[in-house]
Amino acid sequence: MVSEESTEGVGESVLVAVDFTADELRLLFTDVHGAPIEKGEWPLPPLPTEDAWSWDVGGRIASLFAAEGSRRSALAIAVAAPGVVDPLSGTLTHSTGQDAWDGLPVVEALRRHIDAPIACESRSNAALIGERWHGAAGGADDVLYVSLRGTPEGALLSGGRPVRGARFSAGSLPAMPELEPGQLIGDDDLETASGLLADASALLGPGLVVIDGEDEHTRRLIPLLQRVLDEVAPGPRVVAAELGDNAALLGAARIASTLAYEGDRKP
Repeated sequence: MVSEESTEGVGESVLVAVDFTADELRLLFTDVHGAPIEKGEWPLPPLPTEDAWSWDVGGRIASLFAAEGSRRSALAIAVAAPGVVDPLSGTLTHSTGQDAWDGLPVVEALRRHIDAPIACESRSNAALIGERWHGAAGGADDVLYVSLRGTPEGALLSGGRPVRGARFSAGSLPAMPELEPGQLIGDDDLETASGLLADASALLGPGLVVIDGEDEHTRRLIPLLQRVLDEVAPGPRVVAAELGDNAALLGAARIASTLAYEGDRKP
């Protein structure tokens, strides 16, 4: 275990947010109002099979409930997964985390451990929901979100609804350069990234463009992209994301809240 922190809230029904990458698992328990109750982070080893993933991730969630003597229960669970997610089946169809996770039935695997409403969303869509809830998007309905961390990925809200595409892969950015952590963005990568994002913004017409990434990458890209858009497709504001690595986890908490309400399990 890397870290675990607890506050009051024992005995309550909780919302469970899960965010995982290739090598890290993060959990957040909140009350029905979104106030944090407990948070934990753990490294993830190679998990080459569905059963291995299920026991490591699902077992970790179950163990947090067991640690409280079963005095907590889950109103709903939402998972932010790395890659392309079919939200209807809760399957990670294409993983940008561990290669073995392609086709991982996230929701089905977790239901083996916990009896609660469960949803799965891509990390990029969850991050956009998080930024809209408590971050830079501030309740905006038409937002283009782009993460430059690791494999670049995007997400789009139009009229307050996520745009997913026919195969749920809307937001993929295969031509975007992958930027090296801790290094300044080079001129060639800067030109490529700003051109691609300007074209995407002109095509999609968001009111707001939210860019998440390391400061070494965003401090040059954001003002340049704003200047380009002001010239070729005026209207959108380009801003830095506010939640950073916490965006997907907070977005999952928001999804869990919605799921609990729609599932008619909210007290």
